[in-house]
Amino acid sequence: MEIPSAVKEKMTSLHIEKHPKSICIANYKGGVGKTTITTLLGYYLANKGYKVLLLDIDPQCSLSLAVGFEIEKVSKTDNTIYHLVTPNKWHKATKVKYQEYINAIPDIYAPKSLKIIKGAFDVDQLDIEIIREIVNNESTEYMLYNYCKNMLNEYDDFDYILVDCPPNKMYLTQAMLRACSYYMSVTIPDKISVYGMPRLMTWVNQIPSNEKPYLLGCVLNTVNRLGGHEFGTTNQKNAEQELVNTIGGKLNIKEKSVIGGKPILAHIPRLDVISRFLSQGAIKIAWFDLNDRASEQRTVSDLMMTLVKSIENRIAQYAKI
Repeated sequence: MEIPSAVKEKMTSLHIEKHPKSICIANYKGGVGKTTITTLLGYYLANKGYKVLLLDIDPQCSLSLAVGFEIEKVSKTDNTIYHLVTPNKWHKATKVKYQEYINAIPDIYAPKSLKIIKGAFDVDQLDIEIIREIVNNESTEYMLYNYCKNMLNEYDDFDYILVDCPPNKMYLTQAMLRACSYYMSVTIPDKISVYGMPRLMTWVNQIPSNEKPYLLGCVLNTVNRLGGHEFGTTNQKNAEQELVNTIGGKLNIKEKSVIGGKPILAHIPRLDVISRFLSQGAIKIAWFDLNDRASEQRTVSDLMMTLVKSIENRIAQYAKI
């Protein structure tokens, strides 16, 4: 069914206010640590006193597993992201009981103000259902986008919403990017992974300007420590310069005024304690080890608080423009 151009223009220009601190964590390249950073960021924002909601939209459900859900219980109930965004919800958005999809974090040491909407292994099937709906009626594409924006607004009692995205352009990822106020990327310091960032930005810049999220920056993950610092190798310096060069040319005026020539939000080192933290399920003893200091090097907690402050500052700067 073809939508008349006048109707399509009206639908695409429809403005719906976004949740003011909703952030998509994305990269067009997988295996760069998006889930690691989303998990840690959620913990540290909540530990600072914010109410934080995590959304797991990756069919691998790594975020849900990282916060302590057992693999056999991840999508066992009907209160997952799959059931929240399934097409039959779009037509009755006012009747959806959004609060029923919020789950407590299983990790007994997690801040109590940190919550999650669980992932589901059948989210990849959800994209097939979304495509079927859009093929049958093109207007449902815009219905999906507007539904997701309204959905995030239903969680306005949360200070921050963090969305862990898969490394692809599935419709749910596109919808969440349009629904969120901001996005940030995570990469590791190698050429292929760094290249995922400009590809992501090219993709995001195709979103209509009234729907487009603003870039917060990029986290350089799993960097090596040298002489007490979290960066310094030739590869890492080259990766950082490549990010500066490629990101700078894709920023809009507002993003340039906030980010300028400093797209890196934080450097997160390659450390065993981070891997242990993510793998410990519902009892994360390693949470306390993130404050351990080796020699003159900064702790994981120091580094994560740097990231938190960078995000706070950039959101505040965007709000002033």
